[in-house]
Amino acid sequence: MESKIVMLRKWLGDLHEEPLDIQDDTDLIQSGTVTSLQFVQMVIEIERLHGQKLEPDVINIESMRTLTAIDTAVFQAG
Repeated sequence: MESKIVMLRKWLGDLHEEPLDIQDDTDLIQSGTVTSLQFVQMVIEIERLHGQKLEPDVINIESMRTLTAIDTAVFQAG
């Protein structure tokens, strides 16, 4: 079974026509990987992968900026 981060990386890649090299420390916002609208969609996808709603204090730019930050704030914390 693939890890949640691997599945999220694939989901993010599918948002774009061109293949992206999304590393664990890629700034998803600054790099343009995720737009403001896609940020909301990404949070919904993270909740789906996690199997539960995220606490409001977890949904912030810093905890969602990189795959490493998401893994730490959501998947490893839960």
